[in-house]
Amino acid sequence: MSTSPSHKGSYRPLGGQYSEEKNDFSTSTTSLPDSSSTCTIQSSSPKEEFKVIDSESQAPSSPSSNSPSRLKIFFAISSQIFFAILVTILNKQALNVVRAPLFMLSLQMAFTAMMVKSYWRFSSNASQTLDLSSVKQLKKFIFVKILGIVCKTYCLSFVPVSFYQISRGLLLPFTILLSYLLLHQKTHAFPLVGCFFVMLGFVFGVQFEQHVPAIGIVLGIWSSLTTAIESVAVKHYVHEFPTFDLIYIFATYMSGFCFFLSVFSLELYSVVQTVNGAQVAKFSLILLASSCSNFYLNIATFTQIKVTSPVSYMISVATRGVLQTLFAVAFLRETLYMNRIYGVVLILGGTTLYTLAKERERRLANYI
Repeated sequence: MSTSPSHKGSYRPLGGQYSEEKNDFSTSTTSLPDSSSTCTIQSSSPKEEFKVIDSESQAPSSPSSNSPSRLKIFFAISSQIFFAILVTILNKQALNVVRAPLFMLSLQMAFTAMMVKSYWRFSSNASQTLDLSSVKQLKKFIFVKILGIVCKTYCLSFVPVSFYQISRGLLLPFTILLSYLLLHQKTHAFPLVGCFFVMLGFVFGVQFEQHVPAIGIVLGIWSSLTTAIESVAVKHYVHEFPTFDLIYIFATYMSGFCFFLSVFSLELYSVVQTVNGAQVAKFSLILLASSCSNFYLNIATFTQIKVTSPVSYMISVATRGVLQTLFAVAFLRETLYMNRIYGVVLILGGTTLYTLAKERERRLANYI
């Protein structure tokens, strides 16, 4: 049962040092659910309790600390990697059958909204806080999320999965630049060495690529920029509103928006005119599998952020990129050319180097 939108006043953005540390983390990832946005605050001073939680999560772990088990950490990381790769490969397979990215996203988002609504209905300890009328408060969040996901999907429709990591290789440089311009967050010289390797991997991978249309590379660059905007802007909202409410409202409006664009752009009309019954059946089965995987990916990502550090997350991202490329070769029968191998290695190596350098800076700052 929905409560009044004014309830959001209890979810405040974090200030001070914690915000700076979250900025460091966001420069390496896209927008992800944050466990702090869904926790129940029982203290009379929410701000003070958030500070206590922050100090405990960021302090060096001691043997006596109540840290999660290795099995739980392994399960969280492996689940996130598995579902992330599965979603990318299934989406690519669906687009290979029917190239209708807007229609596909419309159905996926409708499924996500339905699953979140079902979770609220059958859960005894979770309920909806914001209703759909909160769109006015979340219009910027919804806009950047729709822009980022649509651009990523269009990029995936034009490039092979083995080249997807390279085509979006400028995500980290764009995020660092936007963080500096919009958040005034400075990056020291050593982490920028990792950023240089990332840009080198993108240039090397694109320059010698002869099997991808130019529109795919352009969409990859544009997708990197829009995802960077998303990662910089959305992090403010996940501290103000409950995560599942954000997912539900965003998924509902994106489903309707993408369906409208699919009809208005004649994408859906073209699909109806060109596909046959066998293609529709295959597309539907793949889409159902990808929608389920996408929902569980949100849960796995939420769990991983809760039990691991930013460095562990970025290492898992690097591992995922390599495995994703290998799975594309094995299951989609794509060809792994040498420029793609060098490009992926440089991009992932540079991203990992940047993350380790930023983590080292953060730890040194905590000890001073």
